[in-house]
This record gives sequence, structure tokens and C-alpha cells, in this order.
Amino acid sequence: MNDNEQFLSGALIDTRPEEEKQKDYQFGEIVAATNPVNWVEKPQSEWRKFPIFNQDGSGSCVAQTLAKLLGVLYWLKNQLYVHFSATHIYQRRVNKPSGGMAGVDAFDIARKGVTLEELVPSQDMTDPQMDGAEIPEYKQDVGEVFKIGNYVSLPTKDIDTIASVIQTTGKGVMVWFYFMRDEWTDAPTIKYPDLNLSAGDTSRHSVTAVDFTLYNGKKALIIEDSWGQFFGLNGQRIITEDFFRVRNWFAAYPINFAFEDQTQPEPQPSPGPAKPRYTFTRRLEFIPWDSANNRPANITLHESQKADVVALQNILKYEGRFPANVSSTGYYGSITAKAVYNFQVAHQVASLSELNSLGGRRVGPKTIKALNEIYSL
Repeated sequence: MNDNEQFLSGALIDTRPEEEKQKDYQFGEIVAATNPVNWVEKPQSEWRKFPIFNQDGSGSCVAQTLAKLLGVLYWLKNQLYVHFSATHIYQRRVNKPSGGMAGVDAFDIARKGVTLEELVPSQDMTDPQMDGAEIPEYKQDVGEVFKIGNYVSLPTKDIDTIASVIQTTGKGVMVWFYFMRDEWTDAPTIKYPDLNLSAGDTSRHSVTAVDFTLYNGKKALIIEDSWGQFFGLNGQRIITEDFFRVRNWFAAYPINFAFEDQTQPEPQPSPGPAKPRYTFTRRLEFIPWDSANNRPANITLHESQKADVVALQNILKYEGRFPANVSSTGYYGSITAKAVYNFQVAHQVASLSELNSLGGRRVGPKTIKALNEIYSL
């Protein structure tokens, strides 16, 4: 990106209704507790680094970040970094031809597949160039191989959770920041404490967190920007906890590619997984996620039904309806609701119209009866 070009705020504010936001997979539903982070100071030579992208003044930072995340995912699986096309993501945004894109839009697009950079270039291109690129059907077909299964929203302003995800999974994390241009340095600092996220002159930008370190004794993330090699520290920047806690406003990562097995096999005779046993006696309810406090919105209800929900999640895993690579945390969120709905439909616990209206957000008497007929002690 050319420093003389106008910086575009490519990360768009999420305007979905709160009810829609509650359908996102929340980190608190898949991880009961984060692993402690081994915070040590790493020399720059030891920071993880992937190919640095260049959005060239376009508003494609979200698409560039997601393309990087897919590359890291593939690298983890095959020890080979593959460059995915940001153009193929950006060109399908819902707000086209306006610049920038929303995070949920980018991840939804990735669930349909993303083709390769060598087929559809995306570097050093403007918005009109990316929007006008022709993508023949055969190139789109290649992208269908690389669909993500889903993505997880992470708590904002929590640097330990981001670092723990990187340390535990090896994946990159999409992180968004808002700032004034002169704040976005090698190690960004806050010059304008009263800066408003929604202000017209505020920059809103998406980058990829790839590593973590101590920096001058402070916790910090190593992020990769999409402004080319000649910005920051050879394309990377240091985001200290001081900056992160104030200016971070979105964080998420893809769980994995759809072609990777995310569920256990169908129940089989021994030596397959042991059939879980549990007797359900009470109604269970979906609980919205309180993003501001990073916890279930109704703590009392969550604690009272937690043991039952853990048993429910184990049963849903056994049936292949709940991701096997996700912990049974006892939080009844959107992942559990989707699995409950699939269970209810498969076992015909009620009419389809009734089940559709509930969307798996409740385990009532009919579902309890079906569960106990199969799994009761």
C-alpha cells in the first residue's frame, strides 16, 4: 500500500440485529477454559511469519485477512502454505460496489469456498480491479474444494484468549482495530483516547494475529498487515495489551476446512465410542451470549443446567450432530441449538413447523422423552 494513498476503512461495523448475532459460534461454548499462555519475550527472528499481502489502497483488508487465515489452516494440515484469493472473497461481498466488508459476510462467503491466488490474483489491486476481475466457472469450482466448516467469535479486548488460541491451535486469528492513521505505527500507541469507533475519520482495519510475545515487559500480539513488506516491521506490527484492550472490536477464526472431519462416526458396536447414559429430568434453554462481559447472559440459569447440558452435548457428539473437536462446556449456545434441532428433526419429536419455530433453542418434554428412551440410565 502506498503511504500517500487515502487509507480506507475496510472493516465494516456489524449492523445485524442482536438476535442474528446470537447465532454466531461463541468461543465460550466450545472451550470451557483457555490454556495458560507461555508469555516470554521472543526475538523478531523467531516470530512466525507468512507471506505478506498488499491491498494497495483497496478496501479489501477483511478479505486479505481471511485469505491469510485459510493459508495458515492449510499449512497446519499439510505443512505447505497455499495462497488463497482475496479477490474471490471480496468480489462476492453483499455491499458491492461499496468498499470494505463485514466480518460475518466474509466468513459466510468462505463457507461457500475460496479459490487460489494463482488462478484469481488479488495483490496490488484497487477496488475496481478486484471487482472487475473475471472468474471463470472452472476457477470457482476449484474454490468449492476449500470451504470452511464454520467460524468462532472470540471475546474482544482479551489478549490472553487470542494468544491462547494461537498457542493451542496454531491457527491465525482475524483481529480488527480502529485508530487514526498516525497511531498505526510499528507498535501502535493511543494518541487520541476519546476516538470514536463510528466517527467518519476513524480508520477501521482488519489484520491477522499470527504470534505473541512480551514486548518491553508487556503482553503483545504479532500481527501481519496487508500493506506490503515496506510498512511496519517488514509487514508485521506489535500490538501491545495497552492498545489491544482499548482499540480491538472484533476477533474470530475459522474452525477448519469443511473437508476435514468435524464429527465422530455414527454409533457403532464395540470397539466404537461407548454409548453415553443419562436421565434428563428438566427443561433446558438456549442462553444468549453477553459479549460485553464475555459470559452467558443468564449466569444463574447457566450454572443450574450446566451438568445436564454437558450430558446433552456428549450425546449429540455420539450421534455425530455436535462437533467432536469441540469441548462439552455446558453452555447452551448456537452450536448446541443447531445440534439439538438436528436431533429433534431426526427423531421426529414434534412437527417440523414447531421445530423450525424453536430452532433448537429449547429441550422440552417431547425432546426429553426421546432422549431418555435412548440414553436413560
